[in-house]
Amino acid sequence: MGALDMKQELVGSILINVMREQLEIYKELSNLAEEKTNVLIKGDLALLNEITEIEQTLIFKLGKLEEERVELVKQIAEVHGKDTSEIKADFLKSIFPDQQEAETFSGIYGELKSVLLEVDKKNETNAKLIVSALDYINFSIKLLTDSGEIKTNYSPDGVNTQKAFHFIDKKA
Repeated sequence: MGALDMKQELVGSILINVMREQLEIYKELSNLAEEKTNVLIKGDLALLNEITEIEQTLIFKLGKLEEERVELVKQIAEVHGKDTSEIKADFLKSIFPDQQEAETFSGIYGELKSVLLEVDKKNETNAKLIVSALDYINFSIKLLTDSGEIKTNYSPDGVNTQKAFHFIDKKA
């Protein structure tokens, strides 16, 4: 095995490890997204804040891992005289000289795709729940600020009687 093949095998192994770490973090994010759904339904703001802080930490770690993954793909592209945009999963699978490593890569890649779809769906659900909660809050605030308003502007003698009693000052 030449030095280039050894380097390529090492880069491939590192890539698998980086993707494995990414997969674990995305699984954690998926679990947190599910927990967040329950928290949003219950309206537990303290727990929602805790979950958000954990998510931010995980997303930061993912950013670092993604930088590392992109760098590894650049190295692979360079060795094979390709542009990074040409480096797809099928090509990456083909660079592993060991069939078992190629299968490991494919398994992790497939699982990553699946977990990312799960996270995306859960985040969509949570976004809808958040929008609904905000709509409800806005509706409630409007009810409070409009309560006590006299709905007609003029008395029978033509004098403007628009006076309002507000629980909350709209200008505040």
